[in-house]
Amino acid sequence: MNEKTYIIDLQDFTDGSINPYGTARGRKAHAKLLEKIASVVGIKTIGISLKNIDGADVSFLRESLIFTFKQYAKKISFFICDLADEDIIANLEGAAISGDFRVTCWIDGKCRFVGPAPSPASLPLLDVVLANRSVTTTQVAQALEMSVQNASTRLKRLSEEGFITRVEMSAGSGGKEFIYQVIGKSV
Repeated sequence: MNEKTYIIDLQDFTDGSINPYGTARGRKAHAKLLEKIASVVGIKTIGISLKNIDGADVSFLRESLIFTFKQYAKKISFFICDLADEDIIANLEGAAISGDFRVTCWIDGKCRFVGPAPSPASLPLLDVVLANRSVTTTQVAQALEMSVQNASTRLKRLSEEGFITRVEMSAGSGGKEFIYQVIGKSV
């Protein structure tokens, strides 16, 4: 369960710009990101740092990040870190909605999602995972006083929707158990 997290500085893919913008520049950054990600073998979680980015528009963020994340969605979990500017957050929200993809962001040590929202019925389960960072199905079922089967089905859906990750572990009974985790970390 101690999987490595790889951090990529977005500015390294913007030709040094601290204010990247536009579809064409976003596509160029997307191509560079794909090349970099292909060279990183065995990594299951990648964080994209925006620490050196002062501004970025919706089209750049959609083309460079959202489309990259979508391309690797079944193989790699992504998150955004070092993000503090509300304008960039708003533009990232627009990019995620436009690209129909959820993104986990770490802002001042707190997890926040941008893009399509979770269903109201999923919020209590998501809150338990967020509060604990890593949980089993049984822990969620007990915390919310629901059946393990119901919790399992709903947690799996949250994982498929990109809100959390699902990691298979060996259970003490010899079977398999799934651990559900928040994507990324506060870095």
